[in-house]
Amino acid sequence: MTVLMKNSLLALTVLTALACGMQHGIAKPLPEIAQKPAGARHGEKVSAPVTVELASGSATSKNATLPILLQFTTDQPNTPLHVEYRGNAGLSVVTLGSANLVSNQDGVATDTPNVRAAADGVYELNVFVTLGDRTKAVSLPVTVGNARAVRKMAGKALRTPQGENLTVMPAQEKVR
Repeated sequence: MTVLMKNSLLALTVLTALACGMQHGIAKPLPEIAQKPAGARHGEKVSAPVTVELASGSATSKNATLPILLQFTTDQPNTPLHVEYRGNAGLSVVTLGSANLVSNQDGVATDTPNVRAAADGVYELNVFVTLGDRTKAVSLPVTVGNARAVRKMAGKALRTPQGENLTVMPAQEKVR
C-alpha cells in the first residue's frame, strides 16, 4: 500500500468519524477563541482531560475474537464518560460500538470491547472519549497473526551528495 493510499485512507477514516460523531451529537464545534478553556493557546485544540491505556489484549490470530481491556483515567472522580469504538478497515468491533462509563473515586474507569479481523495485519482501534463537552481521540494498535508493526517516520529520509543521511521533517507554521 503506497503512502498516498495510506494517507487517503486515514483522511477518509477521520472524516467518516467526524461525520458519524456529528450525526449522533457527539462531536461539538470548537468554541470561539475568546471562549476557549483555560490553558488553551491560539490555534490549539483542547481535548478531554482523560488518558486511555491499553491494559491487555493487543495481539490475536485471524478470525478470533480479542477482548481489549482499556483503562480510562481522569482527575475527576465519579464522572460520566461516553466512549465510542471504531476499527480501521479490516478490524471489526464485535461488541457494542459505544459505552457509557462512570469513573470511580480514583478517576478510573475500564471497559473491554471485543474486536476481530479476518486477515493477518496490524490494525488500529480508534477510541473516542467524551468528557463533558470535550472529546479525545486515540488510536490503539491491534496485531493479528504474525504481522509486525512498521514504525512510521515523521519525515522523508534523504542522502546528501556528500553521503550524509538527512531526514526532512514537516514544518509547522506558527500563528502569531
